[in-house]
Amino acid sequence: MAKKLSKAVLSVCLAAGLAAPIDFQTASAEEPVVNYNPTVSPIPKYMKTTAHGFPLNPKVSLVTEKGTDPAAITELKEALTKAGVTMIVESDITNPSLQAPVIIWLGEFSDEAEVKTITEKTGIKDLTINNKEGYLITSKQGTEAKKHIVISGKDDAGTYYGTQTFRQLIVERPGTDWIPEVEIKDWPTMPIRGAIEGFYGEPWSHEDRLSQLEFYGDHKMNSYIYAPKDDPYHRDKWRDPYPQEKIAEIAELVKTAHDNHVTFTFAISPGNTITYSSDKDLQALIDKAQAMWDVGVRSFALFLDDIDPNLRSPEDRAKFGGDANPPAAAQAYLLNRFNSEFIKKHEGAERLITVPTDYYQAGTTPYRTRFAALVQPDIVVQWTGIGVVAPTITTADADRIHGIFKHDLLIWDNYPVNDFDRNRLFLAPLTGRDAGLTPEHGVIGLTANPMNEAEASKIPLFTVADYTWNPEAYNPNDSMLRGLKEFAGAKAFEPLKAFVDASYSTSLNGNKEPYSEKLTSLIKEFWATTDSGAGLESASANLLQEFQQLKNIPAELRKTVDNQNFLEEVDGYLRKMELYGAAGEKAVNMILAEQKQDEAAASELRAELKATMNQLNQVPQKLSLGVLSAFFDRALNGVNLAEGKIATASSSEVDWLTPDLAVDGNNNTRWASLYTDNQWLSVDLGQTYTINKVVLNWEAAYGKQYKIQVSQDGSQWTDVHTELNSNGGTDEIDFPATQARHVRMQGIKRATSWGYSLYEMKVFNVHQ
Repeated sequence: MAKKLSKAVLSVCLAAGLAAPIDFQTASAEEPVVNYNPTVSPIPKYMKTTAHGFPLNPKVSLVTEKGTDPAAITELKEALTKAGVTMIVESDITNPSLQAPVIIWLGEFSDEAEVKTITEKTGIKDLTINNKEGYLITSKQGTEAKKHIVISGKDDAGTYYGTQTFRQLIVERPGTDWIPEVEIKDWPTMPIRGAIEGFYGEPWSHEDRLSQLEFYGDHKMNSYIYAPKDDPYHRDKWRDPYPQEKIAEIAELVKTAHDNHVTFTFAISPGNTITYSSDKDLQALIDKAQAMWDVGVRSFALFLDDIDPNLRSPEDRAKFGGDANPPAAAQAYLLNRFNSEFIKKHEGAERLITVPTDYYQAGTTPYRTRFAALVQPDIVVQWTGIGVVAPTITTADADRIHGIFKHDLLIWDNYPVNDFDRNRLFLAPLTGRDAGLTPEHGVIGLTANPMNEAEASKIPLFTVADYTWNPEAYNPNDSMLRGLKEFAGAKAFEPLKAFVDASYSTSLNGNKEPYSEKLTSLIKEFWATTDSGAGLESASANLLQEFQQLKNIPAELRKTVDNQNFLEEVDGYLRKMELYGAAGEKAVNMILAEQKQDEAAASELRAELKATMNQLNQVPQKLSLGVLSAFFDRALNGVNLAEGKIATASSSEVDWLTPDLAVDGNNNTRWASLYTDNQWLSVDLGQTYTINKVVLNWEAAYGKQYKIQVSQDGSQWTDVHTELNSNGGTDEIDFPATQARHVRMQGIKRATSWGYSLYEMKVFNVHQ
């Protein structure tokens, strides 16, 4: 039997950006020199290229070994066929066929005899790989004037990922595609990289999930957790078996996941109705899991998030009531029994994953302390960072939380999920995550919770894949641009980027709005020229041009994006963008007519603008164009007297949802109160004005009943309006003109269990 070689990468050299050279041979005289710098996503740990390379001849030899990953072979053949290869001569390394001009070696090649064969034929001296899921690629001219490409993985996944990178190296050219001379050594930083379908609202379709799994495989993500909150069999009806047609769908998902080297994790969320001490309920969990095992699932999760932790059943209160923390004791009892009686009795099962009820808090709690002490140490704990949607996740956060739970942490990253704000798209790249979130800090991976819109989610998920594979090299903006080029292609890149810039604002990036930033300077210049009269023609032309582009972008996207599901998902947002552009044109032209004192044209345009604004308000979807709301308000109502003034409030839900955000002129930032009815938001206008209009732009947590109050001194308040049945959205409140320096929204009754939350509170003196 041939001796097996250990695969030891020169990790010290590679960590420093160095590696033992391949000893590239000089290209033949007739070989053209091309200026080619290949782009690979995710960015490899080490990559070296030269100006040389060679064409992919229509005839290629493919040399594999016994057991080479079938999915890798399939991916490689598809890439070669797409590149114009018409004949692939396959052989085993024990008897390789080396007659073709280009020879590709694909496999793990850890056998000493195999390595010797490759070394002799290619001249490549170093085929060592140490890291799980790692791979290497080398392409060069070898012995006997043959061109060689070696794609070698540490394991099946590494070999598969090597083919994904090889596909990206191919240069499309008329006639015959080109392969650059390259050396790559690569491996992932995070062991677990993927997504969790864990949002509320309509779950993804079966077609969506199949497409997602293929996307994950293409981008070296290795995990998918099935946990849609509104799948009744996942949460509300967890005891009930899935219908056979649903089981057949899951079986297809499991196979597709396997083919793409993605671990399919099946999750159950029984916490709302389970009796933790019940043998019958435990058996129901085991039966549900067994049905999934029978169709190929090997990874399972029991989730206990978003539930009332108090014990409901008399049996649980009797068994756990005397514990230091009864809910933690009950949950640990269930998790440990399922782990012992199902997971550990099924050879090949992955480690059990759970989400504790206290999954986002900053520090320890009695529940967390007891949970950590009782839950078996091999169970993986999912954690969202500090906060449900964490603006940042740092290594210090991870160290602290790992020190509390004392279990391996798997980050459940609530980005780009939008179930808490269903009429928004979060298309910006992942930001705010430290590069050091690794097992050394207790973190074994990250699964991102996507949006309900599956295709649109691929835009930010591309950046998640980049980050989790190689966080040390991750650049959000660079990753986003590479992702958009892949998603859209050359023709649709510019309009798609503009659409993304208009759907960019998130709590992760400080509510940055690239498109609004572009518009802000143009709007500021326009208003300045309307006051002075100088340069108005130029300023209005520039602003009109931008509004025309805004109006035209949706049509360009519909024409150039070859992804019908995506276009259907974002249709409402595209309609909103068109209307914003049309409204902007009308607003500018109305102001120009007013400047010329053309009352008839101004009146007609004002009516058209109001009609377009009504259409805008009928479209519930929202874009990251907060600056436009202030622009239209000023065009119709004059200057917003509250913008930029000092605001105070009875409370703030968290320290980043402060009252000043409700008067900053940005419809994407907001103030939110604590969760009681008697809450208020007040703005000091700085001096006394005559006012007759207040506009409230509510977030989803709106006031069902409230008062608008005014004051001269901020102490004695007078009611000017009482609302008893608001339906949220935008409330425009007109009242008789009154003198006031202070204006307040005084809550009476909330519409939701949350507090009151306002994107903007605006105050006007509208001339009648």
